[in-house]
Amino acid sequence: MKKSVLAACLLLLFANVTNSQITKGNLLLGGTTSFSSSKSGDYKLTEFSFAPNIGYFFANNFAGGLRVQIDTYKEDGDEDAYTSTSIAPFVRYYFIPASKEQKVNIFADVAYGFGSSGSGDDKFNMNGYSLMAGPAIFLNPHTALEITLGYSSMKFEDEPDRYNTFKINVGFQIHLNAAKKKE
Repeated sequence: MKKSVLAACLLLLFANVTNSQITKGNLLLGGTTSFSSSKSGDYKLTEFSFAPNIGYFFANNFAGGLRVQIDTYKEDGDEDAYTSTSIAPFVRYYFIPASKEQKVNIFADVAYGFGSSGSGDDKFNMNGYSLMAGPAIFLNPHTALEITLGYSSMKFEDEPDRYNTFKINVGFQIHLNAAKKKE
């Protein structure tokens, strides 16, 4: 009995000292970016991706928001770059409850987006989903470096097949304490 009471008291004490990084009412602001350049013989391809996001913690450890994804592909010798732009609602869950000592957390993120893609005047619609997971390494109480392994599947208008991609992303998130303090 004494052990149960002690465990309950420690649990309550732990819950009261949690850090507000991933707690209800806070904001999430950040994103990922990537750049690559590849060459095979005379063929050269340059790729750039930028995906800013904004989110809100609806519950402790659980956020939802909106992500904008901009991808640009340019083949050497082509006049126009191929650009893809999408808007995707997302949900994100952090698996480890926050604490003041917590420096690393593991999260999973799921999004479903709509957008357009093309080159020059040749544009077409697309939609698809993405999944990513990885550690959020808190550099300070409000800033996290994220390294994720991701998978996306896009369907382009008038194309019979889906475009599937595995990717490693690096990004930052800023956790803003927007929750009202109880007095």
